[in-house]
Amino acid sequence: MNNIFKLPSIRLNTFVMLVIVALLIVSLGLLFYFTRKVLVEEVKMDAEQRLEGTVQQIDNVLVAIEQATGNVYRALLEDLDHPDHMINYCRRIVECNENIKVCAIAFEPNYYPDQELFFKSAFRKKLNSPELGISEEANDTPYTQQEWYTKTMETGHPAWIDPGQNDNYNLDPIISYCLPITDQNSECVGVISVGLYINLLSEIVLETKPSPNSYNILLSDDGSYFIHPNRENLRGRTVFDQPDVLESPTALAAAKAMVQGESGEMSFKMNGSLWYLFYKPFVLTSIPGRSMNAIGWSVGTIYPYDDIFGEYNYLVYDVLGIVLVALLVFFLLCKRTINKQLKPLVYLTESAERIADGHYDESFPNVKRDDEVGVFYHHFQLMHKALIDDITKQEEQEVTMSKHHEALEKRYQQIHDDEQVKARFLHNVTNNMIAPAQSIDDSVKALCDHYGDITLTEANKIKANIHQQSETIIELLGHYFNVSSNKAGKENNHG
Repeated sequence: MNNIFKLPSIRLNTFVMLVIVALLIVSLGLLFYFTRKVLVEEVKMDAEQRLEGTVQQIDNVLVAIEQATGNVYRALLEDLDHPDHMINYCRRIVECNENIKVCAIAFEPNYYPDQELFFKSAFRKKLNSPELGISEEANDTPYTQQEWYTKTMETGHPAWIDPGQNDNYNLDPIISYCLPITDQNSECVGVISVGLYINLLSEIVLETKPSPNSYNILLSDDGSYFIHPNRENLRGRTVFDQPDVLESPTALAAAKAMVQGESGEMSFKMNGSLWYLFYKPFVLTSIPGRSMNAIGWSVGTIYPYDDIFGEYNYLVYDVLGIVLVALLVFFLLCKRTINKQLKPLVYLTESAERIADGHYDESFPNVKRDDEVGVFYHHFQLMHKALIDDITKQEEQEVTMSKHHEALEKRYQQIHDDEQVKARFLHNVTNNMIAPAQSIDDSVKALCDHYGDITLTEANKIKANIHQQSETIIELLGHYFNVSSNKAGKENNHG
């Protein structure tokens, strides 16, 4: 059993397991592939919705500031002849929206004859504090050389200006909504600038996290951060200043794609971890009367790999663990079933081996099976029974033939012995008959040769000798016939 059926049983088990494993690998591979694909699509859709929500959330803040500035702007245009009133408009704008950090109003040089440079600003001293500060100086750099003023005066259109350092406002970077001030001749004579803390904007957006470890970012067209969980990145730093981005080609490619205003998704490695970035250009919501100039910003949502595929990977590991346990149980059940199915064949093999060794009286255990193996086992039993019957008959015949052979050998030996006796007897009889026969021959020859010369006395003497020798021969022949008759009678009696 161990030598003959152990290896085929293992081979059959292995073959079945290989087929099952192959089917499972294909099935699970397709399942995991499409599950991962669906998961990525769901994450992509969720990221797009969240990106859209982030854009809308930021834009709501911007719209609120634009509307607050616009509401004050109409009154300001009617009061251009009163420069001392400008600071009041600055205060009103800062006070009407808690998200506004600073409001500044500046006019072109010599707009007011008695003032070469005109700059007024009101700013919130602390976040969420009603206490305001007043300033009449921009900073160490004249406002006429600062971007928010020069760019607005040059274009004559409202615009959002990227952040920059401002010594007057605790060195906190701000983004500014700049609105040109036009006179009655529709000429640009000044700028009203409303500043929003980047930190505040970042906090507003980062409060809604897409996943436990993900975050949103907002970049300007030069790569500066508007929104980032690390406040240090908001202080005039760009994405291209970060060593970990520069050391990762994929992260650098993702940053360039965002700055170039592209949309899509991209995976990149940074600091040894895998991240997924979903990004799109920041587009202002179309509102009647709103300037729709391209703002040049790009918003993105960054997911760590584990936030997207962590639970999926755990599910894969759980499924693989369950599959391995199931395969082990299946292997044991399959092995047990196969061994059970092969058990009658094992009995047959063992019995055939013992029969081949000459143990013809081998007994078979009862097997109650109606399948092909059971039928084969039953026919083998019938064949064994027929073989036993044939062998028994053959042994009986061999015994009978052996007895006949012994009898024949005994008879043969007896006949041989009798023949030897007959031969010796005939030899003796023949030897005893030679002398009388020779004497008779000599007497007859003498009578024939000397018939005329023989006397009556000699003739009677020869006659008497012939008679005597004839009687001797007759006596010997009679004795021989008597012995032969007795021998034949004994043989007939034995037969």
